Amino acid sequence: MRVLYWIIAIPLTILITIFAVANRQATTLSLWPLPFEMDLPLFVPVLGALLLGLLIGLLFEWLLTGKHRRANRKMESELTRLRRAQEAAREEERAAIASQKQAGQPPMVDAQSRADKTNTAPIQPAGV
Repeated sequence: MRVLYWIIAIPLTILITIFAVANRQATTLSLWPLPFEMDLPLFVPVLGALLLGLLIGLLFEWLLTGKHRRANRKMESELTRLRRAQEAAREEERAAIASQKQAGQPPMVDAQSRADKTNTAPIQPAGV
């Protein structure tokens, strides 16, 4: 991703610099309802308008993606809650096994727990 950034940024910077150097002639910028006029190089209002359009577009995009960011935060908090619940269940299972071992009983672990620990499915008898 970083390489793609530089592949785009370097030529774009060069093009903007060439545009600015080639368009240095003065032009008058006036804001119509106000009695305000200013002489600027031609590239300043052109690049200023492009920058303003970019900022407006970024603002609208940020506002429109707000619901997706909110949903993402909600899903992240749900994932965190589920991971904590899973870890608590594992701790309870470990505590139960430890207490059964201390009592001298063989640990009672269901087939699903064994399958989860070994990451394999329970072995099926042949011919079934």
